[in-house]
Formats: sequence, C-alpha cells, structure tokens
Amino acid sequence: MPFRFGPLLSEGGQRRLNVAVTRARQRMTVVSSFSHFDMDLARVRPGTGVELLRYYLQYASSEGRRLADAASTDYPLNEFEAEVYDVLQSKGIPLISQVGASRFRIDLVAKHPTEPGRFVLAIECDGASYHSSPTARDRDRLRQQQLENLGWRFHRIWSTDWFMRKDEEIQRALTAYNKAVEDIESRGSSKPPSPSGGIADRKVGKPKANPTRGPRPRVPSYDSITDFTDGEILELINWLNSDGKLRTDDEIIEELLPELGFARRGPRIEAVLRDLLYRSKTQPGPSTKPI
Repeated sequence: MPFRFGPLLSEGGQRRLNVAVTRARQRMTVVSSFSHFDMDLARVRPGTGVELLRYYLQYASSEGRRLADAASTDYPLNEFEAEVYDVLQSKGIPLISQVGASRFRIDLVAKHPTEPGRFVLAIECDGASYHSSPTARDRDRLRQQQLENLGWRFHRIWSTDWFMRKDEEIQRALTAYNKAVEDIESRGSSKPPSPSGGIADRKVGKPKANPTRGPRPRVPSYDSITDFTDGEILELINWLNSDGKLRTDDEIIEELLPELGFARRGPRIEAVLRDLLYRSKTQPGPSTKPI
C-alpha cells in the first residue's frame, strides 16, 4: 500500500485532519477503500496526520468502541531482544518492537505476513534478571492473562534457552507464529487483537475463562528421581501447566517437588527436571490419566 497521503504527511497534517473529523454535529459516515489494518505501524511516523488517520479509521470501524491502538514506542531493545528480533526477522517473521503505551509494552509483536497492520502474536523476551524478580513475574502473569482473555496469543523466549539451544528456540517461535496466523485466518471475518489489548471490529463479549487444572495424573511417589519414568514426570508437568498460568521453570520445579514426594531439590533432581521441562516445551506431552 503506497503511503501517499498528501497534506497529512506535512507539518500540521494532524491538525488539518482533526478539524475535518470534528466538524460534524450529529453524524459522521466514513467511506474508505482500505482499513487501519492496511496501514503498517512500522511505516507510520508518530505525531503525523497519517498516524491520526490510522487511529480514526480504527475508531470508525469499531463503531466508537476503540479510541486507538497503542503504537510502537521509542524504547530501545536490549542486546538479547535485538538479537531475537534480527534472527526471527531473517527467518521470515515480520516484527515490530516495543509495542504499547507508557510502561505497558510488549517486547516484540509479530505481524500478519500479508496484512502488516494486523498483529498475530506477542513475543516476550525474558532475561536472567527476570527470574530473580517476583514482582515482575506477578505483574506479567496478570498482564498476560488479561490480554489472553482479550484474544492475544503469547510466546515467551527465555535467554538461557536461547543461548543454549538457539536452533530449537527459533523453531519454537516459527511454529508459534505459523499457528497464530492459521488461527486468525480460520476465524474468517473476526479481527485479531489490537496492540492495546482490545479486539477491533468485533463486539467483545464475556472474557474467556482461564482453564482449570483437572485431576492429578496417576503418578506414584518414589525414593529416587531415577525411579520415575520420563513419561510420568512429563505428565505431572503438563498437569501443572494445564491451568494456563504463567510460571518460570524454577516455580514449576518448586511445585513439582511435593508432587514427586521430595522435600527439597538436589543437583541431580534439578538436572532431570530442567531437561524434562525443556522437552515439554518442544514436543507434545503425554495425555494425563486421572487418579
């Protein structure tokens, strides 16, 4: 889509458009051959009339329910985020960075391959310092659950996994992106989520309920970690994650210990559990058998 918007591109373009769209006293009808989804945020310069036009088209298409999407911010990427951005872009995932408003930002947002104004997947890049900040984890849990209730799909990349198993993490990200695109296209006329959390061009009904955890798998307790089969531990991991809550690997291990019958973790226990946690993210887990 060529960005030829005449006077909207020049200084004062935002004021011109503002005057045009605020003169009606009773009714405004907008006729357009394109939607705000066709206007790639990466090509929209902040503070211009083109930015206001995109927001106004969104406002009109949502019948006044959405005032504006949050846009890409000018917060710089850290070294880890920048590497993930460059690598995933080179693999064909179109990205925009630091989308949001104020301190409410998503690290990377993947765009639809043919409709760059549509966002299909939020990608969060969590570094080592994240693990030591319970406040940050609690905040992001709540934020992710709120955005998922509004239609967002999330994918997380941990710095330790990225640096130790980069090829596998790249493949996980590609799989998550392709699945998100497929899900959006399967919804037909339903629009994907907007950057600020709402779902544009669609009436928002009741929030989706978070899934609840089912019965505990029929996995016994043993005296040693080596007595468990991989399948038994993977069943417990999948069961713990089935409630849909966001957890770090350390938090999952802490919840696993009493389920396995251990009072504390040792180096051998931790090594086994971390390996299986990684496997649970990269391959389908076994079905759980209720007790």
